Amino acid sequence: MPSIQTFNDFMTATGPAYLTSADQVINEAVKNTYAFSRLLKGKTSEQTIQGGTEIRDVIMFDDSRTYDHYQPNDTFVWRNPQVTDYVRCPWRFHIDHMSWTDAEVELNSGETAASTKVAYKRLKRIKEQRMWTSMLNGFEEDLWAPPSVANMEDESGKLPYSLPYFLTEISGDYGAGLGRRGTAPFTASSNAATTVMRISPFTENRWTNIVELYDCQPNALNPTNAQWGAITQQSLTNNTVYSQQGPSGAVATTHSIGNLFNAMDVMFMRLKYEAPSTRQQYFENDALNRQMILTSRQGVQNYRNALRLSNDTLVSYQDASYSNPAYAGIDVTYCSDLDTAAIYPANSGAVTQTAAGYNGVTASNGNFNSFGTENGANTIVKAPRYYFVNGNYLTPIFHARRYFKQHEVLRHPNQPFTYVQPVDCWSNLFCNSRQRHGVVAPISLA
Repeated sequence: MPSIQTFNDFMTATGPAYLTSADQVINEAVKNTYAFSRLLKGKTSEQTIQGGTEIRDVIMFDDSRTYDHYQPNDTFVWRNPQVTDYVRCPWRFHIDHMSWTDAEVELNSGETAASTKVAYKRLKRIKEQRMWTSMLNGFEEDLWAPPSVANMEDESGKLPYSLPYFLTEISGDYGAGLGRRGTAPFTASSNAATTVMRISPFTENRWTNIVELYDCQPNALNPTNAQWGAITQQSLTNNTVYSQQGPSGAVATTHSIGNLFNAMDVMFMRLKYEAPSTRQQYFENDALNRQMILTSRQGVQNYRNALRLSNDTLVSYQDASYSNPAYAGIDVTYCSDLDTAAIYPANSGAVTQTAAGYNGVTASNGNFNSFGTENGANTIVKAPRYYFVNGNYLTPIFHARRYFKQHEVLRHPNQPFTYVQPVDCWSNLFCNSRQRHGVVAPISLA
């Protein structure tokens, strides 16, 4: 039997033994990805693998309180509040493939059956590792894709939900008790999405993410001013950042904008993050490790610089590197995709990074119509964002029947000596609580 046919049969008959469950996906992903693997870490197959025509979960936004007080012999009025709603998202379909040629297989064939089998296993492993790396890195890149109603929210779309779709800095003031919250994401093709996973954040106040603003002056790329380390507060009157995206009836208010540390302090309390008692506990406890603070390389560097400016009060030893900067025991993690992700509101022409410029760009005047990178020329505010992501409420979910399914080997129609084996997967990123996540976003007060 020709060697190529033997190898094709071998590839078809033997699946990837090391990628048969969600646990194995985590083991592979951790070598290549940043946030994706931690969203899966420690979660069981019951949490990450489902069937059905769509992904669904029940969520309660309000307890519709029935608690009361009474005197003996009072007559009671019983109620049966309907307080639950469904969050739903469609399946998204991903595909990758392995390929090889006649010459590649023939030249790897051994002199004996035993040596040929060893050579085939080695070649198979190389092919699979390349494809899994490609596929898992693709999942990681999908996490930071620009928000798109047509591609993410609509049934006919192709892209899975991304973190910027759930965590948006486009915010409105929801008043006392709720504060500034991200509503629906900005999209390049329209003013904003009206729903997120079929739920309107404009009617369900708690279907929103937390937003805190920090002063990124004097220079986002060179934060040498003492205000980064000092505890200062500055007032921004009538701060209505993206107010047209706020909830119905939202009014301009005066916000106290401070430095990055101030914003992180407030964000940590609003999210009710749990601080690990030790670094060892943070890495060993999956629930704690799924609490993440993700930022770009510049974001990590700015945070290091801020720590250095407060060196005498923050550390008891001299080490200028701050190799693992952390807040409340949670690492401020470098996510390389944020260096180049075009996910921040931009306009058609460069604007001054001032409060007026930040608030003056709207969809109605034709400027609020594109995305920019963190320091892109047209990005409205050029400075790092810090994403507080709680992976306990955000899960990649896979379809039980199309979980990295390996298909039969195909011969390329235009290249008779090339063979292809496709692998597809059905999944989506599922969020069951937006208010457990937040973004610390910059604003210039100059």
